[in-house]
Amino acid sequence: MEFILIFEVIFPFCNPMLNNLYGINPMPVWLVFVIAAAIYVLVFAFKAAGLYVMAQKREMKKLLWCAFVPFASTYLIGELSGGIRVGNTKIKQLGLIAMVAEILYCAVVLMQNIPIAYAFTTGMYTVVEQTVGQGIYYTIEFSSEFPYALQKLSQVSEVLNYIFMVIYLIAEIFLLIAFYRVYAPVSYIWMVILGVVIGVANAFLIFAFRNRKPVDYDKFMAARAERYRRMQQSQYGPYGGPYNGPYNGNPYGYGGNPYGNPYNRPQGGQNAGGAPGDPFGEYPSDRDPFEEFSQKKDAGKDGENKDSEKDDRGGNPPDPFS
Repeated sequence: MEFILIFEVIFPFCNPMLNNLYGINPMPVWLVFVIAAAIYVLVFAFKAAGLYVMAQKREMKKLLWCAFVPFASTYLIGELSGGIRVGNTKIKQLGLIAMVAEILYCAVVLMQNIPIAYAFTTGMYTVVEQTVGQGIYYTIEFSSEFPYALQKLSQVSEVLNYIFMVIYLIAEIFLLIAFYRVYAPVSYIWMVILGVVIGVANAFLIFAFRNRKPVDYDKFMAARAERYRRMQQSQYGPYGGPYNGPYNGNPYGYGGNPYGNPYNRPQGGQNAGGAPGDPFGEYPSDRDPFEEFSQKKDAGKDGENKDSEKDDRGGNPPDPFS
């Protein structure tokens, strides 16, 4: 697959329209194939070395050869990942599905580009200039000498290219998710995005992760969540937070606090909910607060007690100046 990706990046430099648009001579088709093949060999060497080490560490002796064979390496990636769970279903043959999708997509891409490359090599094409408004556009059309079968093959492959590209893209995404969850569980999302956007990056990532110990993603995340919970508990206590105490986060309030209202009295004292009480309410309202002094005074005089009793019965009070 890496060869197709590299080839599609370099092949536009063979387009004869470059001379019309930018005055640049297009590259020969054979040179594009040579450059793409050279880069592919370098990229695949890193990928094969990484997969071989991973398979050897997992004791997959029967699959070691897959690391050095195109398309079979995709199957080996699926075996190393162990499949992926989609809902309640676990797809175990993910590597096989991705390998078949990769073969079909590569075949369609070659079917589309080989006739074009043949036309560029033999000169069986015509650059058509079109004027639309104030702009000039160029298109390439096959000449009358070009084989009709190759022309139809290129046109049909152009339509099939979009269909199989979507199928392969979906299979590749699930394959990379399953693989990087095993070898890069913490940052697997970024690895998948990088691997999809820049396809050749997977080869170098596989080589970089070749000595990593594979993990079970579900167990890894469960252990990580438990470790985080214990760290939080050791930092904030058994109640999960600095303000989540045993009394609903109010250690000094009245709601459930045994120290806020130890005698279960209504909040606000005896007169809660009503007007404030009389500070001298413990004394009778008809009692003279200075009677103790008046009793001593009356006890020291002869005959005045009778007058006091008379006064208490409703008589006129004695003249204080008599």
